[in-house]
Amino acid sequence: MKRHWVVWSLFTILSLPFTAQAEVPHQSDLLLHRIQFTDTARESGTSAIPFSIASPVLHTSFQATSFAPPTTSNRLKDLVPDSDRPQTKGIAAASSWLKGQFIAEGEVANNATNDAGIPSRIDQREDGSKRMVRMALVGTNGQFRYGINYRSAGKAFFNSPDQTVREMWGEWGLGIAKLRSSVGQTWNNVDLDPARSRIQQSFNRIGIALVQPAWPELSLTYSRSTMASTFDPTGTIPQRSHSNSMEAALAYTGLTWNARLSSSLILTNDAISGGAEATALAQTLTGVFRPINTLTIAPTLSYRTETQSWSGAKIQTPVASLSLLYKQSQRLLLSAMGGYTSTTSSDGLIETESIVGKGMFAFHLDPIYGHPTTISLEAAYTNTTNRVVAGVDSEDLSGLVRILIAAL
Repeated sequence: MKRHWVVWSLFTILSLPFTAQAEVPHQSDLLLHRIQFTDTARESGTSAIPFSIASPVLHTSFQATSFAPPTTSNRLKDLVPDSDRPQTKGIAAASSWLKGQFIAEGEVANNATNDAGIPSRIDQREDGSKRMVRMALVGTNGQFRYGINYRSAGKAFFNSPDQTVREMWGEWGLGIAKLRSSVGQTWNNVDLDPARSRIQQSFNRIGIALVQPAWPELSLTYSRSTMASTFDPTGTIPQRSHSNSMEAALAYTGLTWNARLSSSLILTNDAISGGAEATALAQTLTGVFRPINTLTIAPTLSYRTETQSWSGAKIQTPVASLSLLYKQSQRLLLSAMGGYTSTTSSDGLIETESIVGKGMFAFHLDPIYGHPTTISLEAAYTNTTNRVVAGVDSEDLSGLVRILIAAL
C-alpha cells in the first residue's frame, strides 16, 4: 500500500509541468495578441497603415504620411488641378522601449508627383533629389532628457528642400527651472552639385527657462553660430562669418489667451569683409485671443533695427499682422489675414512698403453622391511700393470661387 502511494505521488509531480504547459497559449496566439490592426486608410493627411506591434517591452507602429503645400496664389491663371499640385507621400515608423523611456522615430518620403504630374512611387531611386529621410531618438532618465535629430531633403523635395540638419540635445529639469543645451550643423547643396556652393552652419545653444503653473514663463537663451562655405565652384566668392545672439522672452498663458514677448540682440562678424560687424536688435510680440469658442484672433508686432559698422547705416523694419478665424459650426468657416511691412535705411538706399491681405468664406454643402462638398469664396490683395527704385511697384487684386468635392 505504501509503495502504491509513492508511485502515485511521483506521477502527480511529474505531470504538473505538463499541465501548466497546456494552459500557456500557443506561440502563434501570442503573436496575434501583439499585432493590432486598424482601418484608417481613408483618413487624410497623416494616416496609419493598418499595422502595429505591441508588447510589454516594445511598441512599434507604422504610418503613411502625406503633405500638400497650401495654395499660394488666388489668381485663376496660376491655379492647377489638385492632381498636379506638389505633394509628398512617405512611410513613418515609431518605436518605444521600456514604457516610453526610449523612443525612436524615422520617416522616408518622396514627391508623389514629378514634373509632368504623373504619379511616381515612393521608392523612386532614379532621382534622389526628390527624397527626404528623417530620424529622431529621444531618451528619458529621471529629470534628464536627451536626443538626436537628423533630417536630409534633396533640392527637389517640396517641403524644406535642399537642407540637411543634424542636432544633439539634452534637457535637465531642476525644480521650476529647465536647462536645455544643443549642438548641431546644417548645410545646403545636399547632392553636392558642382555648379553650386555648399554653405555649412554650425551652432551651439544653451538656454534656461523658469516654468511654474499659473506663473509667466521666463526664458533666456544664448546661441553662437559660424557659417562657412565648404565647397566653392570656380568664380564663387567664399563665405566666412560668425554670430552671437542673446534672447530673453516672457510668455503667459491664460484661460482665453496667451502672449509672448521676446527681445533679441544679434552680433554678426563677416570674416571675408575684413571683420565687418553688424548689430541687430529685434522685439517681437505675439498673441492668441479667443473671446468665444468660435473666434480666434492672433496679432503679431515686431520691430527690428540693424546697424552696419562699415557704412554706419541703420536699417529699420517694423512688421504688423493680424489674423482672424471664425468657425460658427462644422459647416461655416470664415478667415481673414492682413499684414504691413516697411523697410527703410538711414542712408536712403532702401525704402519699401508692403501691404498684404487675404480672406476666405467657406461653407460645407450637403454631400454629393456621398462625398463631402465645400464651396468657398476667396480674395487676396498685395501692394508693394519701392520709393527708391522707380518702376518696380506692384499691385494685385484677385478673387476665386472654389468648389471642392472630396475624393474626385
